[in-house]
Amino acid sequence: MAQISKNARGASSTHHFYCPCGGEIKMKTIFDSGKVKNVAECDKCKRVERRPNDFK
Repeated sequence: MAQISKNARGASSTHHFYCPCGGEIKMKTIFDSGKVKNVAECDKCKRVERRPNDFK
């Protein structure tokens, strides 16, 4: 049986993170003082952290 390339695989999943308040956490990119920063922000309570795991 032929192998399928890693880029042609159809099944891909994304991990959803949730805040303790019940809102979903979205990753955002911010350009601040000449640097690009990735931050996680809750949709419901607008809390901002560095990583999604910091909400626990």
